Amino acid sequence: MKILNAAQIKACDQFTIIEQSLSSIELMNRAGHKLFDFIRAQYSFEHYTLFCGFGNNGGDGLAIARLLFQEKKELVVYLLKGSFSVECLHQLELARELSIPIFIIETIDQINRIELVPATCIIDALFGIGLSRSLDGLALSLVQKINTSPCFKLAIDLPSGLSPDCIFLSDENDTVKANETLSIQLPKLAFMFPENDLFVGQFHVIDIGLSKSFIENQSDFYLYVEALTIHEKLRVRPTSGHKGTFGHALIIAGSKSKVGASILCSKAAMRSGCGLLTVMIPEEANLAMNCNLPEAMVLINENKSPIDFTKYDAIGMGPGMGIEKNSYTIVKDVLDHYTKALVIDADALNVIAQNPELKVKLSNKCILTPHPKEFDRLTKPHSSCWERFLTQKEFSQNYNVNIILKGHYTAITTPDGQCYFNSTGNNGMATAGSGDVLTGIVTALCANGYSSQDAAIIGVYLHGYAGNQAAYANSKTAMIASDIINSIGTFFKNFE
Repeated sequence: MKILNAAQIKACDQFTIIEQSLSSIELMNRAGHKLFDFIRAQYSFEHYTLFCGFGNNGGDGLAIARLLFQEKKELVVYLLKGSFSVECLHQLELARELSIPIFIIETIDQINRIELVPATCIIDALFGIGLSRSLDGLALSLVQKINTSPCFKLAIDLPSGLSPDCIFLSDENDTVKANETLSIQLPKLAFMFPENDLFVGQFHVIDIGLSKSFIENQSDFYLYVEALTIHEKLRVRPTSGHKGTFGHALIIAGSKSKVGASILCSKAAMRSGCGLLTVMIPEEANLAMNCNLPEAMVLINENKSPIDFTKYDAIGMGPGMGIEKNSYTIVKDVLDHYTKALVIDADALNVIAQNPELKVKLSNKCILTPHPKEFDRLTKPHSSCWERFLTQKEFSQNYNVNIILKGHYTAITTPDGQCYFNSTGNNGMATAGSGDVLTGIVTALCANGYSSQDAAIIGVYLHGYAGNQAAYANSKTAMIASDIINSIGTFFKNFE
């Protein structure tokens, strides 16, 4: 699903009006009905308090109010005074014809007198995607009033005070803290960053029938990766395939104190479809590896003779390997001599961060898989996830490399400037070894013949999907990284 910017969304509205021979009011009525249908199906509140602005977001709110009123719900509307749009005025007239209680907000004193009963659902329809700066004045006071209430808060399209394109950053004092957000037609870029979770809550995308051809023809976009994208990218396993058909992967991982990282990474790779797996580990890890994963071949890391890396279809390196001199030698050797798909994680990333001259050896076959702190060590400190994302895009293009920056909506950036946000996963995956599992998954997909870009996209989705299955079976609190590995098969059963 594409993520478009505010200007594109507004242009899509206008294109839809022309393409479908609608008036702007008819399109707003349609949006109101679609939003109302979702509210009626999902929530059981009897009391609603709506805060509406003077633009089209406020018009959407008034349309919802009218439909809720006709459904016999108890409600009151507070309408912020301003230069009303034609569509908003029309919805206001329709609401007044039904004698819906509407109060125009013109002073701080009026805001102070508003009573918000806890059992009420607050609907925020103040501003939507139209903001170009932080709120102030009456609007800011109204948002702060909403946030003091313990009521359930539902934002229409976008929590008021939030910038859809992150033109400015919000803080908790100037943006509605919604429990849930009903995003019209498409997700918004602002939803993808953890600092905005406080405002967005859980978001739902409501299809109001905007022009599909307009959306498809947009070339400047981000992508929110859902199941359809994965179905389009997954290949059918050939019936006559053999071990060699599905690739030979090499995992370079583990150290004396972190044997488990190599085992988790290797198990995940085997579960993700590679035909053959060799694991390069220190001698201390040999017994544990053979006991836990007899399917893997072992290459003891003795640092004595050169290794022929070229016979492997993909390499994943870094989990638990440490940052000692031997690790530097291995990382440099791989970067100097290996030209196929390469997944670089954990300590391999830290080695590169400590030795910046290695960055120039990266290529478009490489996939970096940092968490935020590892990425900051590789680049620079960042004050926000948005700032870090901008650096991620720049780094991908400057060093011609694919980056998986792990987080709530893991961001995948590519050398050609594309960016994908993942839709699967949960906070139960914030557990030791989860990143090692991801490295194994992505390495196996690369060995299987997927491009580095597709392996990153599919691998991150698969990892989150398996994490969701593991959370369902074990709870988010109790799940561990091994549970994610054990759920990988469910993904392939459902998608193949």
